[in-house]
Amino acid sequence: MKKTLLMLLFILGSLLPQLAQAQQKHFYFTTSDNVQLYVRIAGEGKPCLFIHGGPGSWPKYFYALGGDVVEQDLQMIYVDQRGCGRSGGSEKDDYSLARMVQDFEELRQYLGYDKWLLMPHSFGGTMATEYAYQHPQQVQGLIYVNSTLNINNSLESYVNEGARVLQVPVSELHKPGEPVGQALGGVVNKLNEQGLMYKMMYRDKAMFDAMNAVMDTTLNWQFGSKVWGYQEYAQDFTAKTASIKLPVLVFAGKYDYSVGPEHYKSFKFPKATYRVMETGHCPYQEQPEQFRKYVKAFVAKLD
Repeated sequence: MKKTLLMLLFILGSLLPQLAQAQQKHFYFTTSDNVQLYVRIAGEGKPCLFIHGGPGSWPKYFYALGGDVVEQDLQMIYVDQRGCGRSGGSEKDDYSLARMVQDFEELRQYLGYDKWLLMPHSFGGTMATEYAYQHPQQVQGLIYVNSTLNINNSLESYVNEGARVLQVPVSELHKPGEPVGQALGGVVNKLNEQGLMYKMMYRDKAMFDAMNAVMDTTLNWQFGSKVWGYQEYAQDFTAKTASIKLPVLVFAGKYDYSVGPEHYKSFKFPKATYRVMETGHCPYQEQPEQFRKYVKAFVAKLD
């Protein structure tokens, strides 16, 4: 009996790596305008599209730094947006908001999901909100992870906090009448010069260093360089949130100065649950188990 049990345990142990591999896959998906998008699927449960931030980053920073805890409860679909990460760029330089939303919808149809959840992080909140606004019938719920829905408002937070960290007047960094986006570059340079950049996203510099180690500057950065030429990304998306009557979970960080620790208070979702955590910009990295707990409880209440 004992020998039989040991044999079963051995067989099960040898199969576990294969089972884990079967739950993960990656491939390239071709959009209707012939852009190759890198897609990775991992985990089990309700399908959930992760919409990464940046703008111009890639989703590896999420699943490699603790975000993969949600794969225990959800089937996560990670896609490198066009012009980002491992995906190709647009030959026609089409990085419009409408095209990004269309990419997500084409991928949903290709994968055969009737509905899915959306989990945007940071700048990804803009695209998730537009997608849910246009395709509410295809969305089961939204999980906003420290997301901005008004980029100019978030940039103001960044510049103001940057001035505090640098111990200089805001007026020294942001001249009257100057667009806040123009002031941002100077703030970032000064913070980098003094080794204080991490304070905009984290309380712990080691976590900032870990995040930077995941990033690879040799990856595609076309979207990140061209997005600022599209005015639609600068709109105040909070105005649309009142019309999105889907279940929503919103994460915010008390020390998240890259988005703004009180930015979430401008959201107007009719069916929202808010979780303000003792973190900076990346709660999945700083408090992964607590992050998973809140996500799991939210998902359990969905139909």
